[in-house]
Amino acid sequence: MSVFFAHFAFAQMALCFILLLPLLKKSLSIKMFALLMLCGCGYLLSDLFGPLNKMSIVWWAGYLSGNSLPGVFWLVSLSVFSDREELKGWHFYVASMTLLIPTISTLIQLGFNFDLRQFTAFYGLATYGALGLELVLIGHALVVVIKNWQADLVQERRYMRGSVIGLIACYLVVVIVVEQLFNLQWSWLNMVKYVLLTMLTIAVNLLLFSLKEGTLFDPPVKKPQNILHKKAHSPELNRVLECMLNEKLYRQEGITISVFSRHLGIHEYKLRQIINGELNYRNFNDFLNFYRIQEVTENLSQSAHQQLPVLTLALDSGFRSLSSFNKAFKNKHGITPTEYRNQQALTN
Repeated sequence: MSVFFAHFAFAQMALCFILLLPLLKKSLSIKMFALLMLCGCGYLLSDLFGPLNKMSIVWWAGYLSGNSLPGVFWLVSLSVFSDREELKGWHFYVASMTLLIPTISTLIQLGFNFDLRQFTAFYGLATYGALGLELVLIGHALVVVIKNWQADLVQERRYMRGSVIGLIACYLVVVIVVEQLFNLQWSWLNMVKYVLLTMLTIAVNLLLFSLKEGTLFDPPVKKPQNILHKKAHSPELNRVLECMLNEKLYRQEGITISVFSRHLGIHEYKLRQIINGELNYRNFNDFLNFYRIQEVTENLSQSAHQQLPVLTLALDSGFRSLSSFNKAFKNKHGITPTEYRNQQALTN
């Protein structure tokens, strides 16, 4: 029976990968998720084809895929849930460590034909270091989910993303702890593992392909409305705009949509609909950054603020760090704040 569920889970992941193939060019998050499904298929190879020779191609495919899973999952979480987080080279380097550490260890054993367990320190570092890194990356993926949960303004997408990432994370943790950390070999565990994997893959496919486009992977983003000159204001939207323009609530450090909702006296669900539906913002932080960038842009243009450091202007407008400000500013203007200030100084 466990073999049946293993085949079924394999088929579900292979189906997901095939359905994602035409969409690969749309975004990096789709590429990463397709790679995750491909690694999942590889992870099951040894169970589908029985005990394999360690030097066979199929065994290596399964071994490399299984060790890649935690790192690829971490990259998926960053690319899917951190809407404005661009994957950098060091992200891929860290993710590759879950594969490189055990692979190097295995190659040493195969190449020199001896048991690394004789070298306790090296064996412990290679084995438990890799396991520790895998658990840290999965834990960080969950932190990314929680951190970006409130800022996402599309409720259906929030629950979809949280469910997919959360379920996969829990499954990986259980498998790592049971199979690798404690090395439990009870026969019924395989049945439980494959049943859970089957349920997970079915749920992922149903959520991924039965909901509207953009629920998990972002579609092309509509340009946000010009909220300073939007004419047909609803009473609630008027209150939102007044709070931003007059009270400058965006300056408040650590402001969340829950805090904003209580301040306005508007239910959080309704406030999400206003900012997303009427203004086309999909992320609350992008909405706040519109005002923050606007304020800093005006200050950089004024001679009265020429002596103030860019960092001071950024922090005063509500940004928490210079790096996040620089990135948001460059996305808006195409140049750095310092370059913008210099341009304005030449024209004034």
